[in-house]
Amino acid sequence: IGCAMTHTFVIPLDVVKTRMQTNPGQYKGVFDGAITISQDEGPKALLLGAQATIAGYLWYGLSVYPSYTFFKRFFGLNLDPAFAMLHANDIALLAGAITAVIASIGLTPLEACRIRTVADPDKYMSLGLKGTAASIAAEYPDEGYRALWGGFNSLVTRQVIFGSIKFLAFERACEVINAAFPTLRDGTITALLVTLLGGGFAGALSSVVSQPADSVLTYVSRKGGGLGIIEGCKIMIDEEGPTSLFRGLGSRCVWAGTIIAGQFLLYDI
Repeated sequence: IGCAMTHTFVIPLDVVKTRMQTNPGQYKGVFDGAITISQDEGPKALLLGAQATIAGYLWYGLSVYPSYTFFKRFFGLNLDPAFAMLHANDIALLAGAITAVIASIGLTPLEACRIRTVADPDKYMSLGLKGTAASIAAEYPDEGYRALWGGFNSLVTRQVIFGSIKFLAFERACEVINAAFPTLRDGTITALLVTLLGGGFAGALSSVVSQPADSVLTYVSRKGGGLGIIEGCKIMIDEEGPTSLFRGLGSRCVWAGTIIAGQFLLYDI
């Protein structure tokens, strides 16, 4: 529920980021994109793909945080204590990667519906989530509903990178802050403030590292037809240059920093 709530609050940023990726050069920046979309299509356009976002990140929250806790504890209990302590960062990265794969299974089709709705609202907005899924399946009769998982490789790559870095960066950021200001641990409010700061840093850093995979995911989901992540990446670079892989990075950093800070805060509460 916390994941769905935090993602719902920043849907406008997600819409602008997706539009910047699917319509390169149309907007000067995040604020220009938001103003232009609102003026041209109405304020409701900034909430495009809301159904898919809420459903997708409800699943994400249900699968990611409990899974991370489980796998981190599992590895910690079943490995030699000295080895586990020495490889604490590796265990955190591995646990984050496994949970990202689990989350991607359910998130992929919903993300495909969201991207299509944002990129082509005239065609998909009136259909709703179920209608958009059915429409995508109908566009590829040989694949049917399997076409909704066409962007799985791109999304799981993004989520593994993002999820692994997110948990590791959050834990280390909180350790650094608490080491520098030990008294912050003593109060509930100050302890939650550390969580908020650590989550914001983790979200922004994860966005930078995983941005190329996110750009390719948007491209692959929009094009469809079983286009793979490597093929999609090559086409993007050939047609628009390497900078196309980092299009929309600013809005995504703000988006991710906000939601990850909120998610860790709600999880701690």
